[in-house]
Amino acid sequence: MEEGLKCEIKKFTLIFAIAAAIIYTAFALTPVPSEVGSLYYKYAGYMLDFQMPYSDFAAEYPPLAMLWILIPGLFSFSELTYQIAFGVEVYLFLLAGLVCVYRIAGTYIEEPKRLCDLYIVLCIVMFDFIIDRYDIFPMVMCLVALYFVRTERLSLAWVMIALGTMTKLYPALMAPVLIIYLCMNGRKMEALKGVGICVLIGCITMLPFLIADPGTMLMFLTYHMDRGMQIESVASSVLMLLGYFDIIDIGYIFNYGSDNIYGAVPDAVAGCMLYLMAASIAATYVAYGSKVRNSDKDMFPRFNAACLAVIMLFMLVNKVLSPQYIIWMIPFVTVMVLHLESEWKMRSVIVMGVMIGLTQLNMIFNYVIVGLGEPLTLPGILILIVRNGILVFILVKVIQMILKPGDLVAEHEV
Repeated sequence: MEEGLKCEIKKFTLIFAIAAAIIYTAFALTPVPSEVGSLYYKYAGYMLDFQMPYSDFAAEYPPLAMLWILIPGLFSFSELTYQIAFGVEVYLFLLAGLVCVYRIAGTYIEEPKRLCDLYIVLCIVMFDFIIDRYDIFPMVMCLVALYFVRTERLSLAWVMIALGTMTKLYPALMAPVLIIYLCMNGRKMEALKGVGICVLIGCITMLPFLIADPGTMLMFLTYHMDRGMQIESVASSVLMLLGYFDIIDIGYIFNYGSDNIYGAVPDAVAGCMLYLMAASIAATYVAYGSKVRNSDKDMFPRFNAACLAVIMLFMLVNKVLSPQYIIWMIPFVTVMVLHLESEWKMRSVIVMGVMIGLTQLNMIFNYVIVGLGEPLTLPGILILIVRNGILVFILVKVIQMILKPGDLVAEHEV
């Protein structure tokens, strides 16, 4: 192992341990709620009692998510010990991600440590969500998939995409990007093989639940169908502003584990979001395909940008945008910074930092101060509008990177 990587691992381990100690102390000594300590611990208990997710108890998470939730339960005997065991699992995943960042950067530059530092910073500033949500697992799977794509180990990349999909669904959006890249460059059999790998892993994963009860096996999908407009979504932030000035009628309610809005207009908009999302993602795939046909350039930067674009569209053109979804961007943003022109490197880090800061401010102001299910005040609405505006700005720049090759340079310093 390279000395530089050893140093990064030591640095990350120390920072993680300090941050985890602070978080666990807060959980133990204050009323700060923990999703891991309450919901995940409960789910693990059910499964340790040999109850099957979906058929024996209701669960909103995909099958492999339930596996990652179960594993810490095998090594715990209380809520706190479960949280600590879950934290160890998170640490191991993040460590794998750190190694992948170092390896990816090492294929372009001689000193990958600065890119690793960016990865560490992005993880730490979102640490409350990383340590207390399972979104970190599919995030790292996406990062590992990027590493395997970069090193042309495509079968392993397909495996990671499939495992990520069965953990959180959204990694499936990477699959068409990889299919398009392969097909447009005369590698159709590799694309077909990848689809076969994904189908096989999906079938194997779902088989136990199909046997247990076919009627409930898709509960993790149907659970979300009736969800309303979450307050943090892009569309909701605009609708809430209109509602604040009595231009439209909206109401606030806490259900499905989030604050949502309802009313004639929000409900109508919610009904359109799936179609708008599908259309925008499809258009991005088409745009990407038009740029990679028979290209002799290094297409990994554009591949990464296309993956980030479709995942951000899934986040933003959606009726649900939970704070932890920001974690999904970390692998792709980290790699993207590697390829940005010099003048945009620091700008992108600053923009990302401001966006994350506003996400954390939203949690403090709109959830802790205002309270769950309560109407948002004007400052709270403006926090979300500015945060979402920054997210849209990032998305626009990423799409520009797909369409304009000059905005991506594969060989320059971080």
